[in-house]
Amino acid sequence: MTALGCEEEVVMGSSNPAQAAPGKGADAGAEDGDGQKDTALPLVEFSEADFVESEDSRDPFRDFAHLFVKKTQGDRVVQRKVKASQFALDELRLVGIITRATRRVMLTDPTGYGWVLFTGDFVAKPELVSAGGTDGTEVAINWRIDRIRPKDVVFIREDAAHPEIPPTTRVMPLFPTEDEGRSGS
Repeated sequence: MTALGCEEEVVMGSSNPAQAAPGKGADAGAEDGDGQKDTALPLVEFSEADFVESEDSRDPFRDFAHLFVKKTQGDRVVQRKVKASQFALDELRLVGIITRATRRVMLTDPTGYGWVLFTGDFVAKPELVSAGGTDGTEVAINWRIDRIRPKDVVFIREDAAHPEIPPTTRVMPLFPTEDEGRSGS
């Protein structure tokens, strides 16, 4: 038993258009040996707009992993390192002062964790301060350790946007109950 008609037709001839016939191009619509016209594919022209990336066509080799990373802080930009940033300055307690070569202080937060701080360190939650004027915008400003003295620490809150306004200072004594004990006796 033989199966007839199941084979593909074998086309004899040159597959390279340059060798087909001298003087005849591949798109010239030349006739082959049987007298039939050869239909060539139309020439496709590309413009610069075809290579521009859009919603419908994107670069398959581009890394898009950064689009799926979760942002932890949102658009909030951390401009400086602030210690004990989750507590207000009123919640922190001064427990020790070292006045040797490098002065430092130790503050404790409500959880009992101790923070060792130096002059110039930013401390506590930022407080919203009204900038004044007609728009009344509020600016978040952190407290900074200005001076460390033998019996107290001076904190300062400066508004860099308005240098003409004097900075706000707050003094935290090492022994706050000392004055209260004297007045009661």
